[in-house]
Amino acid sequence: MKQIIYAVIILHSILINSGCNGNKTADKLMPELEQAEKVMFDHPDSSLHILESMEIPSSRTDKENHALWCLLTSQAKVKQLMKISSDSLVRIAYDYYKPTNNARRKAMSALYMGNINYNLGHIEEAMKYYLEGKSEVEKTEDYKTGYLIMSSLGKLYLYRNLTDYALESCTKAYDYAVRDSNLRYQMGALQYLARCYCISNKLPKAIESYQRCSAIAAELGLKNTDYYYDIQREIALVYTNSHKIEKSLSILQSFPIEYRPFSLIGKNYFHLGKLDSAFYYLNKALNTDNIYTKASIYEYLYRLSENPKYNQYLKTYCDSLLFYNDSIIAIDKGKQIIAYKEKYNNEKLITEKQKLELEKANITYWWMFTVVI
Repeated sequence: MKQIIYAVIILHSILINSGCNGNKTADKLMPELEQAEKVMFDHPDSSLHILESMEIPSSRTDKENHALWCLLTSQAKVKQLMKISSDSLVRIAYDYYKPTNNARRKAMSALYMGNINYNLGHIEEAMKYYLEGKSEVEKTEDYKTGYLIMSSLGKLYLYRNLTDYALESCTKAYDYAVRDSNLRYQMGALQYLARCYCISNKLPKAIESYQRCSAIAAELGLKNTDYYYDIQREIALVYTNSHKIEKSLSILQSFPIEYRPFSLIGKNYFHLGKLDSAFYYLNKALNTDNIYTKASIYEYLYRLSENPKYNQYLKTYCDSLLFYNDSIIAIDKGKQIIAYKEKYNNEKLITEKQKLELEKANITYWWMFTVVI
């Protein structure tokens, strides 16, 4: 009988020790991880190289370093716009930091959980993670992460016409960018603020925000770049929507030829009644692979062909307009089907995961019961 009691005590001690060893974490961060995080914002490619070259920390004996490795690797890939097929890697970090008091790491892991799910089309999941990140980052002075969370949330709201929420989030993103003294972040926040004002039909405020954005771009040496002329094009579009067509045209015609948006120039000429110029620029604008742009251009060309001078093109433009509109409808339906399918697969995975966890809990219960007996 005594031997049985001793055996139970020894087994119990082994279980406790193995449990403690499994939960062991490192007291100090690995130098490779510190270096990777140090260069992350300026050189995410170098950061990823460091992370992929180092020995991956053990998920059993060094959980803290392993969680940080997962977080930083996900961050580096997101920053380089690399395609990520699953949130499984960053989820390791998310699950590790969630029960801790480390608000900064919790905010970061929620941010990249949100980014990856957003890119996978899981919009509701992404919003949930962004809102978690928003709550956590407010407890810190990590203004970079604060900007990234609020700008991501602002874009999500903006593209779904949730204007008030978008404006609030983009304003907060700009505040974080100012606190961080980061001109590039300020420039990005101002661009999205301007778009919020456009949707709210506050066009003077939109133009003011765009002009401040342009001034920062010029200060950063971006004056003759794609980004700078994209901002100028958006300013011209605001003037077009404000019925200040000639002001819009004067901005667009000042662009170098390679940056001129022929579609918007042609539409402006159409509104001014200068049909020859409209016909010329709209046809030049058809040299694009974007079917949404083509559908918009053919709509204007169809309207233009109602004029007797261009009536010979009426049937051609009508057929083209119908073709591209049908293509857009088919694509939108396809996106809806994919979204429903992804939602179904996601719910199926959740159900299977819950079932496995329940089975695991039952096995653990009966195993412990057997040990006690």
